[in-house]
Amino acid sequence: MGDDFSLDQYRYDYEIVRSTAEQVIKDFGTHSIEIKFSGNPLTAFDELLQQLIPVLDSLSKSNPSKLSALLYRIDLEESKTRNLPSGKERFAQLALLILQREFKKVLIRKYFGEKGKG
Repeated sequence: MGDDFSLDQYRYDYEIVRSTAEQVIKDFGTHSIEIKFSGNPLTAFDELLQQLIPVLDSLSKSNPSKLSALLYRIDLEESKTRNLPSGKERFAQLALLILQREFKKVLIRKYFGEKGKG
């Protein structure tokens, strides 16, 4: 699961999608940010992505230190966020990186038995 990781093969796996949504909800919730999940694995990825983009945009303007703390909590490497474009595209790409990281956390726990971490 290196830098070439693609979540496409897991986007519609209900167990993985549900666990990833729970991880996103948990991580954002620690910063009092509510993220919702309908439970539909066919729309979950886009549903989460569309919720994260405006939250990230808002945080970057209103509370950059909270955004930094959130990214630290998610364990998103700074090197991956350093060269993102500016404007709305920045937050779309950041949201995608967050979802990829959260998927990785779930997959690592599932396949390597790291229960309770994250």
